[in-house]
Amino acid sequence: MTTSALRHVSFLLLVALMPAAAASAATTVRLAADTLSIRADRTPLSEILARLQDAGIRVAMDERINPPITADFENVEIGQGIKRILTDCDYALIFETIDGPDGKMSRLSEVLVYKPGDRRSLKAVPGPPPAVSQVPAATNVLTCLRNEVLLRLRPGVTGEQFRELLLRTGAAVVEGLPALGIYRLRLPQDSDLAGILNTLGGDPLVANAEPNLVYQPILPVRSDATGSGPAPRTASAVSGPSVAILDSGFMPNSLLEKAVVTSLDATAPGQAITDPAGHGTQMAFLASGSVTPAGAVAAAAPVPIIPIRTLDDGGILSGYALMKGMVFAVDNGARVISMSWGATADSPLFNSAVTYARQQGAVLVAAAGNEPTGKPVYPAALPEVVAVAALAPDGNVWEQSNYGSFVKLAAPAFADLPVGYKGPPGLYGGTSIAAAYTANVIAQYLAAHPSATAAEAVAALARVLTPATQSPGVLRPEIPRLDGKAVSAYR
Repeated sequence: MTTSALRHVSFLLLVALMPAAAASAATTVRLAADTLSIRADRTPLSEILARLQDAGIRVAMDERINPPITADFENVEIGQGIKRILTDCDYALIFETIDGPDGKMSRLSEVLVYKPGDRRSLKAVPGPPPAVSQVPAATNVLTCLRNEVLLRLRPGVTGEQFRELLLRTGAAVVEGLPALGIYRLRLPQDSDLAGILNTLGGDPLVANAEPNLVYQPILPVRSDATGSGPAPRTASAVSGPSVAILDSGFMPNSLLEKAVVTSLDATAPGQAITDPAGHGTQMAFLASGSVTPAGAVAAAAPVPIIPIRTLDDGGILSGYALMKGMVFAVDNGARVISMSWGATADSPLFNSAVTYARQQGAVLVAAAGNEPTGKPVYPAALPEVVAVAALAPDGNVWEQSNYGSFVKLAAPAFADLPVGYKGPPGLYGGTSIAAAYTANVIAQYLAAHPSATAAEAVAALARVLTPATQSPGVLRPEIPRLDGKAVSAYR
């Protein structure tokens, strides 16, 4: 998205520290399509702007400015609506463009409020944390982001028809993924999400309407044993097929600096990638080959990586952020995508992102899960995805690894890592480690066979698998594992 317009309007000096009256309980602020509706009686400006933040608009303001606002209007063009309530101070509106069904759509993305000619005291106002809710589905209950809908229109829908649909549902477009034809919509607070999804599902303009599902990270387990693996290797200048890591982010690290091709914070576009949890950085060490799990064969050369942060500051891992990360990965040349998260619910819209990635030639690898339920976990359970279970250091299937007919293989899953997960470095284990290592192995094969397709890489992987030893006292199906000597033949 790019900034398409910046409007600046100057007015009279606002009296600083003007006392604000308590907000009326009847205050309403609604953003639908490109219109704004406000009903307020001496409501502090900060509260009205907070309601705009609920609709996905960023706000920065001089904290000394907070006049009481009285307004009563409905479905006014948003720029004109903002102008009506900010008559006594300077402000700027920043608009972005989104690819609509038949051309560009304009969306208000940011509001700046400041004293005349003085932006030095502008401070970004933190937006509200995402709220999670549950909606009933045909066979279970879905955990999702409250007041958010993911939507795909039917072919031939015009921009005006889309606008009318947004007005009918009271929704505003937050962003879109043109490659997938998916829009992320924000609904008014306290909306009946299940009811709106049901209505949209029957609308002739709509091909798919889903909640924005919340996925659960598949987290590593720290072992009490002392790690004894070799020290991490420093990545030299790298080339060849890259692995995208959709995870909690990436901590800048001198050992991996030369391995990073590009990166993205899908939860806060435009910001430098970080990793408050550490898990994404752990996976980066494994996917790059800087760290090798116990019992595995070390990579002959470092593998390029594309770290993508999909876990936000509140610990929310949304389906839309994951799809955005997946599109970014393949659009930036990733040949392998490593995924360490899952949900019990399948999603047709997310599946379309998987299809898109496969069509671009990527191999998708996912952790099977660290709970031995035998139940499918998505995206690992999708036919197009290589689902990976975990091997303990003794070569047996790890007792906490998930299993089932959807699992394609088991791989070494314990590694001595220089970065901890919300804690100190040390020996960690889990299917996420197995998946990241498998992604590295596939990237090595693709480096040695540059003309190989994704299907050919997966077939080559299957040819070198050997049966696993059953874990004592635990019923398992026959899960193949990576054989160290056979894997080394990839190079």
